Amino acid sequence: MAEQQDNNNGNNNPPQQARGQEHIEFTVRAAEDLYLRGTQRTELRVASETNYSCLMLKSQRFSSLFRHYAKYHGLKKDTLEYFFVSELQNDDTPESVMLQRGDVIMVQKKKEPENVVVEDDDPFRVDMITLMTDAEHQDAVFVIERDSTNTPKFMSPSSAARHLDPIRVKAHKSILTARGEYFKGLFRKGCWSESDEGIINVGTEFNEPTIRRMLEWVYSNRIRNFEDCSAQDAMDLLRLSDKWLLRDLKRICELKLISMIQIENCAKLLCATHEYDAKRLRTATVKFIMDNVKEVTTLKGFKDEMNAFPQLLIPLLQEAAELIPEGDGGGGKRRRVEVVKIEGQG
Repeated sequence: MAEQQDNNNGNNNPPQQARGQEHIEFTVRAAEDLYLRGTQRTELRVASETNYSCLMLKSQRFSSLFRHYAKYHGLKKDTLEYFFVSELQNDDTPESVMLQRGDVIMVQKKKEPENVVVEDDDPFRVDMITLMTDAEHQDAVFVIERDSTNTPKFMSPSSAARHLDPIRVKAHKSILTARGEYFKGLFRKGCWSESDEGIINVGTEFNEPTIRRMLEWVYSNRIRNFEDCSAQDAMDLLRLSDKWLLRDLKRICELKLISMIQIENCAKLLCATHEYDAKRLRTATVKFIMDNVKEVTTLKGFKDEMNAFPQLLIPLLQEAAELIPEGDGGGGKRRRVEVVKIEGQG
């Protein structure tokens, strides 16, 4: 007995599994009736409040749960969304979201983004746009440096100097701080020179149209003609919203870019998801690449982007692994084990 205690450092408990190999039991509960819908008929697959018990590795990606739950219940995986304390993403794991034994994950039909249309004569919008251009009470200014490479060569030195004068876009501290944590910290009294002077030095990082689109959203929660913006415009705004912690604007930019994914730009968008931590866009881009893998991987641009960001191959390989049929695989290949399993319903 003493020898056993020495081997266990005085602890008689059996050795625990490696942290990444620990399992966790939890429940997936339908938050509403879940239907399989088609053009001819609709089938109820899971009634509201139905429980489904699951067992997973703590380090296992939730993408396997999403695939398994949809397949077992005869539903389309892409029509469902899952929530614990917040929405679960493919790359999340039970460990990363602090899931505990006996916790409940809710599943429901994926909500389509609402296209809220605000008429131009809406009183609130008119008032806020008017306030945005009210020079009398503006006490903050974004200073944007011009790109010197765009200066015409035929200009005189004095004209060129005037041409390179910074662009100044004015705003209101009170509106900025009410809408964004970044600005709230920037304008906190006594912390930064910006708090007293109200100057935000943008440099050449963002251009004037991007700043003005951001301000229009900050003031009115809407960007006019955003549907006409290019993918580069939306990506510039995504970069700004990520840096300045404007989460709702970032979500809108991601949804806009998701609607613009193409063979030619998917690699660039995938790289942007890494730089700006855009999880929604990453999930959609990875799926698009896997659906069009032959066309995408033959493009030189895709190879160049992957050479610059080789770590982005990991989610692609993980998604490819999900597509491998279960079974022995032949040739002595190791079988892929599905950890998620039924423990009973009800």
